Amino acid sequence: MRAKTVIVGGGVIGCSIALKIAKRSDPLKEPTVLLERADLGSGGSGRSGAILRQLYGDPRVALMARDSLREFASFEGLTARSIGFRRSGLLSIAGPKRPEWVQQLKDTHARLSEAGIDVRLVGPAEMHQLVPGLRVEEGSIGVWEPDAGFVDPRKTVKSFAALARTYGAITRLGVNADELLVENGRVTGVRSGSETYEADHVVLCAGPWSAKLLKPIGVDLPLRTVRPESHFVRLPTSYHETTGGDRVSELGVDLEDPLEALSEQISGHGGVEEARIHPVILDLEEMFYARCEPNEHRTRIGHADHEHDLELADPDDLDEEVSAESRKWARDAIGSRMPGYAKEQDVASEAGWYTLTPDMMPAVGPAPGVEGLFVAVGFSGHGFKLAPSVGEGLAQMLHGERLSAFEAELFDPARFANRACAGSPFGL
Repeated sequence: MRAKTVIVGGGVIGCSIALKIAKRSDPLKEPTVLLERADLGSGGSGRSGAILRQLYGDPRVALMARDSLREFASFEGLTARSIGFRRSGLLSIAGPKRPEWVQQLKDTHARLSEAGIDVRLVGPAEMHQLVPGLRVEEGSIGVWEPDAGFVDPRKTVKSFAALARTYGAITRLGVNADELLVENGRVTGVRSGSETYEADHVVLCAGPWSAKLLKPIGVDLPLRTVRPESHFVRLPTSYHETTGGDRVSELGVDLEDPLEALSEQISGHGGVEEARIHPVILDLEEMFYARCEPNEHRTRIGHADHEHDLELADPDDLDEEVSAESRKWARDAIGSRMPGYAKEQDVASEAGWYTLTPDMMPAVGPAPGVEGLFVAVGFSGHGFKLAPSVGEGLAQMLHGERLSAFEAELFDPARFANRACAGSPFGL
């Protein structure tokens, strides 16, 4: 099969790239083909919390996250395709037990406010208003992001792919990329079994499986794969949807903004009798995150960093079993911050994959030494937050447009050979 562009990997990054490229391309003269080894979103994307926040220490990344958030927020209304977008707001908390994070949060707030991003510094009283039942000590601070929220990860991936197909993209499922084909220093396509997909450009965004494809052609990116665990606890009934909750159209489009009432609470104007769901919590004192999943009446809890994640030598060797110790940690973490969860029942647990780079920033752009090959890998758990901006930027690169979606040097895959890289767990 012959294509202009072949994309390897059907997660949120691959499907976003396919959508942005197909939108610019003539499907007859410049076909775009996406190859996915299993089903769309069956890798790390489908197991993601799919949290959308803008709180990054580097304003350039924060502005990408803002642009991506705006696209997620408008997607359902513009396309009539549901992605489960909820503007819940997000509260990041730092407390006196970890004073370094208190200062870091203040510094990040100042930088992002100067960049024009709506982030608000709040104290314990305001945090209690935003999250009923929250336990915070005096001396704690929070950063409130009223625009933040989340999407349904699998719905989002499949809706991106479906829209890409309306622009003429082809998605091939159950196709494993066995080899990247290179001749005279230029990529020529992808081999899958006995079938060859010839292409002028190949974009590799296969997450944990990327390194296996890159090393045989001499591209050695410092990628490592870890196994994050998540635990799910029943959402307390006080946070369940009420009869006065969001109205959702038959197309899955929110007709009321659930954040408006919360924003009014913090500003002292109006309010609601009880929160429909609580905001996403990023706890920098206990180092966990919590994100409601209202359709399942449960809350996802996971580590806010990768310190406890086991490294995987082979992504195909993922152990699905989550330890009792990890489940207990999650219950203790959420229960100490929000005592209303203490008596709620366990619902489920799951393990997944993250692909990390040394500086916790992705490698996006031309692969070193191989003409026509582009990578979008190593998102370190930030793929959903940046996916629309990354897709737009890759499409701009491949179509010879001025790159405006992000700064090329920030994510340059060649940067690891040129300097030492070190980063914080989540970019603050």
